[in-house]
Amino acid sequence: MTKALIITSYVEHPENINLNPKEYGAIICADAGLLVANRLGITATHLIGDYDSMEIPQNQNIIKLPMEKDMTDTEAALDLALSEGFHDLTVIGGLGGRFDHTMGNIGMLAKFAPLTSSICLLDGQNLVRLMLPGSMKIPRNNYKYLGLISYGGICRGLTVSGVKYPLDGFDLKNDTSLGVSNEILKEYAAISFDEGQLLIIQTKDLI
Repeated sequence: MTKALIITSYVEHPENINLNPKEYGAIICADAGLLVANRLGITATHLIGDYDSMEIPQNQNIIKLPMEKDMTDTEAALDLALSEGFHDLTVIGGLGGRFDHTMGNIGMLAKFAPLTSSICLLDGQNLVRLMLPGSMKIPRNNYKYLGLISYGGICRGLTVSGVKYPLDGFDLKNDTSLGVSNEILKEYAAISFDEGQLLIIQTKDLI
């Protein structure tokens, strides 16, 4: 298995998350992500963190990190997943709550996207990926909206089809809201671009 699941300590609307833990070769809990895993009925294979937000669990697979360090527990968990040979990474949480953590986690997508076959952040309302130049198909699912945000500069030559608001060779800047609230109308959205980085955000309203 090449898939690993990383569970963070802050997850919004966890009751809306639907995944199969058996699909993952490793389930890594970052600090109090263990408490989230317990609520979701998921058994961790690895524990890592500085444990400033919960007592240190009594587990032989724990990696204790110093409280003063140059990365978050989530970033350390992603590094651990890569070191264990996993290259398809799903992070539960990392969105919402403290905005500096959210932005830092978006930055981690930029760090790890070139090193992985797939990496995403998800909670009970959102699914966030970062795409590098090339092409990708995004299937229509239970997320209503598709947001496309240029990350770090201009996303050049952006072409999007199968959606309510298509684009053809468009240069998407990072100082506009033009890419938000699109919708996938076909079986999938086809996305391609030539230069830059693109945040692909699938989201839905919660009633």
